[in-house]
Amino acid sequence: MPRYYVDYAASAPLLPEAWAAMVPWLRNEFGNPSSIHAEGRRAKGEIDAAREVISSGLGCLFGEVIFTSGGTEAGNLALLGAALARPKGRNRVLISEIEHECVLACAEPLRRLGIEVEFIPCNPDGVIEPEAVEERLGEDVLLVCVMHANNELGTLQPIAEIGSMVQSHGALFHTDAVQTFGHLPFSMQELPVDLVSVSAHKLGGPKGIGALAVRAGTSLAPMLVGGGQEREMRAGTENVGLMAGFAAAYQASPVPHSEARDAFLEALAGTKHLRTVPEGVRTLAGHAHVRFPGVRAETLLIRLDRAGVSASSGAACSSGSIEPSHVMLALGLSESEALESIRFTFGPTDSAEIGRAVAIITTETVASIREGRTS
Repeated sequence: MPRYYVDYAASAPLLPEAWAAMVPWLRNEFGNPSSIHAEGRRAKGEIDAAREVISSGLGCLFGEVIFTSGGTEAGNLALLGAALARPKGRNRVLISEIEHECVLACAEPLRRLGIEVEFIPCNPDGVIEPEAVEERLGEDVLLVCVMHANNELGTLQPIAEIGSMVQSHGALFHTDAVQTFGHLPFSMQELPVDLVSVSAHKLGGPKGIGALAVRAGTSLAPMLVGGGQEREMRAGTENVGLMAGFAAAYQASPVPHSEARDAFLEALAGTKHLRTVPEGVRTLAGHAHVRFPGVRAETLLIRLDRAGVSASSGAACSSGSIEPSHVMLALGLSESEALESIRFTFGPTDSAEIGRAVAIITTETVASIREGRTS
């Protein structure tokens, strides 16, 4: 039985180019990049080459990129590092209510640091409207966080307009670009953003490596101390292999297209389903988020897995049960409606045939659940 992996928003398969770039640093090259001997200099040179690739991709300066263990650490460093280095009088942080958990979870430690945290609501289409940000801005705002594209819905956010408003008030603007880096053009030279978090494994790189781009002049305190690595912003001996794999994945990552996603949605037409994001709202090319009334996501995911389809609810799993997604609740869905929602995210090389095949299996599986069949 063929399997169809449609959970690229969670993680993409490792690209062969990334693996090839990593192998020498996992097998033969073992030098510490902080050492001055030949082995250390080679490792340092590889890190510099990787940093050059990532900084070019982000449209920022070479020295503005801090490598991290992934998007979560990058997001934590952006929020908590900014809070620890905040100027007097800047004691409020605004966070969109559809951010990734790595950003939302910073609210409690921020409060312990004396920061007031306020959440920005989204509209029913899953978009943060600039007006909702503007009415909450003030001279006491330290930082505003609005992601580039939502990881569950795929909705693209108006970060250029929001960033301009934020910077006009003298506040910092952070955007989580984990879902878009390597898939959409991005340039810190053109966009009014101060902090950008990215990750490797969403674009075919290895897990355990990401980066935070920090615009020059932005005050940020390190979260890991004890060494001078990453310009004293992240202590610890660098994982050269992962950095090399990240850079290679960025360079080799295919351009996304919507062929598979569109074919999937078209083939679902005969199934009683509701599209979470209305047609016409800008989303990432591979994202399809749908709701099947009367069918619990947990049940459907298990049955789809047995039928050869790997999809996702886009919600956190706690104690073996799927909890209602905070993103679905932010849209105004009830808890029961939120638990009927499924995320299908297709890869950049997936064809229309794959989209239709996934739709056929999904249609048959949904019908069997509604009819009470066990298989």
